[in-house]
Amino acid sequence: MPKLIAKGAEASLFLEDWYGYPVVRKHRIQKPYRIPQLDLKIRGERTIREARSLSSARRAGVATPIIFHVNPDTATIHMEFISGPRVKEQLPTLSEKDRRRLFKKIGKAVARLHKHQLTHGDLTTSNLLLPSQDIVYFIDFGLATMTQNTEDFGTDLHLLRQALRSTHYSHWETCYTAFEQGYKSSYGKDASAVFRKVRAIESRGRYISERIR
Repeated sequence: MPKLIAKGAEASLFLEDWYGYPVVRKHRIQKPYRIPQLDLKIRGERTIREARSLSSARRAGVATPIIFHVNPDTATIHMEFISGPRVKEQLPTLSEKDRRRLFKKIGKAVARLHKHQLTHGDLTTSNLLLPSQDIVYFIDFGLATMTQNTEDFGTDLHLLRQALRSTHYSHWETCYTAFEQGYKSSYGKDASAVFRKVRAIESRGRYISERIR
């Protein structure tokens, strides 16, 4: 019997048996405000795109769930079930040394994604699983895109920075500094251009906020 383990605005996740193996079935939810034929087309295309992004991330050397089956007609993906807490829940329990080590590792992984022209699109600690201290799994590639645009890479990092500041305020500077070190060590000399974009994006946000006030 499938068990609902998460429900979001775009998709529901079910834990179920797949030929004797525990798997997660991700099902994109039908939107009643869309024409049915268009809705199915959109959900099918997004399902395929997410599956391709997950596979691309694995080829880049980033840990993601293994895909077992993709069905665009039902907008579903069957993928490996990863047993472990989200980084969001685990982070407060870690020592400062372990937090640094973890985010340096995350930084290296994100750099590998970007070097393979892939952005995650929703880079938060909710979308990182920590089944052990040695490996971090990246999940939920529903907003991932293939791109060569430095602005897109900067947006990915800006989202993580904002997520850390809002969700993990006591530790965000330590974590982000370690992330930046890991990213730069993996991405190489061109990493400075990405971080310039992060600063530019943040400056634009402050400017808009000041104008609104």
